[in-house]
Amino acid sequence: MTWKMIGDSVIGSSHLKSNKGCEDGIRYGLVQTQDEEVLICCASDGAGSARYAAEAAQLVTHTGFDLLSQLVTTGEEITEALLFSFAETLYDQLQAKAAEKEVDIQEFSCTLLGCVLMSRQTVFFQIGDGALVRDDGSGHYVHIWLPQNGEYQNSTSFLIDDSNLLHFKTAILHEPVSEVALFTDGLQLLAFNMESLHVHQPFFTDMFKWLRMVETGEEQAILQEKLTAYLGSDLINRRTDDDKTLFLATRLTHDRTNS
Repeated sequence: MTWKMIGDSVIGSSHLKSNKGCEDGIRYGLVQTQDEEVLICCASDGAGSARYAAEAAQLVTHTGFDLLSQLVTTGEEITEALLFSFAETLYDQLQAKAAEKEVDIQEFSCTLLGCVLMSRQTVFFQIGDGALVRDDGSGHYVHIWLPQNGEYQNSTSFLIDDSNLLHFKTAILHEPVSEVALFTDGLQLLAFNMESLHVHQPFFTDMFKWLRMVETGEEQAILQEKLTAYLGSDLINRRTDDDKTLFLATRLTHDRTNS
């Protein structure tokens, strides 16, 4: 295995109080191609105002993962056009679900962010808030884009807002990335400094330190359990009452020290 990774979506305290389920979604894993293992992750935050927010988040993360898996196994180089076609397919599926339930497509509002990491190509995409983070190679963590927040703190763009996907962002790098993270907006106040518009370095430095120390599948499973417990802890819930999703991955060839 070329990557160590952990990630989860955990219900927010406000959703527990209102008897709502978790409306975030995440799916990630390794896909074996003819040449290598490819890391794929898709995450989504269903809009709190949308009736089928949870279903939308689950649909775009699971279907998105499957679509990207099919794409990388063909061996075809990923292009911006292919990413827009991917997003359009997800939009069409949400539209079909809304038609099936005879509701406005706004009832399936959700964000989408994710990554595809290969040895010779790194792909990021996003629509909405939350953020993607990468190691810049010098021990510093940087965001790919600023969270897409509108005029108000709780406003953002959604996948279903525009069939032309004007807010859909893509980045294709022809270089490997050693460490990557993503999070939904429930963690923005902890993982991102909205005043300086920079990644909160201690948050990720500490997280990745523990992930790099993992040596066995059993240790990774234990760290996964600790991550889930941390995201649902009082420490986090005192800072945010929203659902929260966090994903972290580090290459096994990454040679930074564990300290």
